[in-house]
Amino acid sequence: MDLTVVTNVGDNFWAYGVYVCPDVDVATYTLAGIADESHGWGISGDTYSVLSQLSALGEETWFRLGDRDLAHCLVRTSMLQHGASLTEATERVRKKLGIRCRILPATDDPVETRILTQEGDLHLQEFWVRERGLPKVTGIRYKGGRKARVTKEVSDAVSRADRIVVCPANPITSIGPILAIPGFTKLLADSYAKVVAVSPIVGKAPFSGPAGEFLRARGSRVDSFGVAELYSKFLDCIFISEEDRELGPDIRSLGVDFTATDIQLDGPKAQLRLAKELLKV
Repeated sequence: MDLTVVTNVGDNFWAYGVYVCPDVDVATYTLAGIADESHGWGISGDTYSVLSQLSALGEETWFRLGDRDLAHCLVRTSMLQHGASLTEATERVRKKLGIRCRILPATDDPVETRILTQEGDLHLQEFWVRERGLPKVTGIRYKGGRKARVTKEVSDAVSRADRIVVCPANPITSIGPILAIPGFTKLLADSYAKVVAVSPIVGKAPFSGPAGEFLRARGSRVDSFGVAELYSKFLDCIFISEEDRELGPDIRSLGVDFTATDIQLDGPKAQLRLAKELLKV
């Protein structure tokens, strides 16, 4: 089975003179088997000597970037500054780490998820990491989204796919920036593949992060129906929690089928079980 991972770029930003791509790197480190699973980001066993010295020199160091993580960002930044695309830089790292499946940024163009708050317009990293998600959210926008273009590599991958899985990530800040790229939703809708998603919400409680607050800011319901509604233009089926089975009729009214099962990803066994279910539906 061939696997291609299409990653969000809305989290990308400049820090310490390098271009940081959190979602690209989380996918890369996870598939390489070196991810720090205790934090959900970064490289396992990484050190922070550079960050400590930057702090000693008076630099703000609110964004935690380990030494090995920084090395990957340095390679990416150097390649971008010498004319390579983000896709090409990601491909080089993938090969160097021995990852078999492809990892493709949704676009090579700059897109930023901006959180509109009562304290001003903040990059997602500023809002969630520096400000710890405390400012009241009034809206979300995807800066550069309308000018961005889907890469040929991503377009070809979607067109050739037999199954497309939308991961249980934040619908607004992880999936939203991808869907904001002109033509991406139509690309999914026109695909011959069956498109399935895993809801990141059980009841009204998101798995993690500020997904609920962001959904409310966009005027969406904070439940699996709200997620299905956001994806309804291209989605064939959504996996929801057993305890949310009563949402099934409402979801089907959107033209989307549903499967009620255990969607909690507590460890490798649960992940493998759910992956098999997603491929069978």
